[in-house]
Amino acid sequence: MSDRGDSKSSTHGKRLTRRSFLGTAVGAAATAAGSLGAATAACAREVRRGPASADGEELAQAGATRKGAAPLPKRTLGRTGIKVTALSMGGIGTNTDVLRAGLDAGINFIHCAMGYGTLAATAEAIAGRRNRLFLGLKYERAGAADWDYLDRALRALAVDYVDVLFFPLNSPEAARDRAHLDFFTEVKKQKKARFIGITSHGNIPPTLQAAVAAGFWDVLMPSYVPAPPEREALRPVLDQAEKKKLGVVAMKTIGGIRPDATRQMQATIKEVLGDSSVTTLCKGMTSYELLDSCLAAVAGPPKGARTASVHEHLAAQQGETCFLCGNCPSCPRGVNCFDVVRAFDYYRAHAGPEVARRMYGLIPADQRGSACDDCGQCERKCPYGVNIARHVQAAHLMLG
Repeated sequence: MSDRGDSKSSTHGKRLTRRSFLGTAVGAAATAAGSLGAATAACAREVRRGPASADGEELAQAGATRKGAAPLPKRTLGRTGIKVTALSMGGIGTNTDVLRAGLDAGINFIHCAMGYGTLAATAEAIAGRRNRLFLGLKYERAGAADWDYLDRALRALAVDYVDVLFFPLNSPEAARDRAHLDFFTEVKKQKKARFIGITSHGNIPPTLQAAVAAGFWDVLMPSYVPAPPEREALRPVLDQAEKKKLGVVAMKTIGGIRPDATRQMQATIKEVLGDSSVTTLCKGMTSYELLDSCLAAVAGPPKGARTASVHEHLAAQQGETCFLCGNCPSCPRGVNCFDVVRAFDYYRAHAGPEVARRMYGLIPADQRGSACDDCGQCERKCPYGVNIARHVQAAHLMLG
C-alpha cells in the first residue's frame, strides 16, 4: 500500500502491469529519446544495438588512433609503479574481437570479474600478450577467503596471476577491515596477485576516505559519475589519494549520459582525464564504435573545463535517468534499488538487454524488483528526483 499523498495517474505512482508499462513506454519513445519509456520500448523489442557511433570526422580520427598513429598516453598507477594507458577496458558486455582491437590500439589494462561472464573472451583476447598488459580482477567474495573462486578466475583467464585484486566495498567499516589485507597477503605470497585495490559504487566518499586512512590499499576504483554534486563530494578524497600516491581507476564516468550523446560523452572523458588524481578511465567496450569514440576522446590534450552541452545534457536527464550516485536509500522491503536500477538504466542502455539481464540476475532474488510495493520512500529521498520505484518495477518486468 502506497503512503504517498500525491494524486496518481493510471501509470505513475502505482504498480505497473506489463501491458500498462509497455503502453506508456511506446508513447514516451515517440516524444523523448533517452527517456525511461524509450529505454523500455527498446528492451521489449530486444533490439541489439551498441552505443551510437561518432560522426565521420570523429571516426576517421579514432580509426587512425586505433591503427597506432598516435600512441596512447601512459600514467603511473600510484605507488604500484606500473604504467597503464589513460584509457582502460572493463569486461562487462565486451567480446574477444573488441578487446583485441583495444589492445591493438595500445590499451594495456583490463578490469574483469567472473560475474561479468566474459573471462573466456578476455582469455582469448590476451593470449600471447600477458607480458605486455596488466589485469585487474574484481574479487566478488569480499569478506571471505574463497581460494576456489580465485583459482577458477585465474584458470578462466589462463593466467597465473593478476596485477590488482579489487575488493568491492561500500562502507567505511569494510574499507578499514584488515581481514581483506590478511587474505591478500596470502594471495601475494602465492604470487597470484601483486597489488590490492578497492572498488566502490555506493557511499563512495566516506568509504574511500576510510580506505585512504587505512593505509594498505594500493589502488582506488570509484564510480566517478558526471553529476556535479557527486564530483564535488569525491574531490577531497581524490586529492588525498593523489598526495599519498594511490592509483585511481575511474569507472562509471558517463553515468546519466545517453549512449547516443557522443560529443557529450567524449567531452566528459576528456574532463575526467584532465583530473590529475585520475590514473586511467575504465570503460566497458561493447562495440567497435564505442571503442573508436573513446579513443578519439583520449587523442589530443585533455580538457579541464566541462562544456556547456554536457551541463545541458545532464540537466535534461535529471529525473529521468539514474546518475549512479550510489545514494539510494534503504528499502523497507529489502530491494537493492541501486543495483536493480543500474542494471536497467545503465547496462541496458550502454551494453544491451542481454548484459542487463545478466547483471540483474546476479542480484539475490529477494532483493530484486519483485519485492517492491511502491511505498514511495525511495523516490522522495532520491537527490535527483528519479521515480526509483517505477524503474525498479520496469527492471523486474523487462529483465526478470
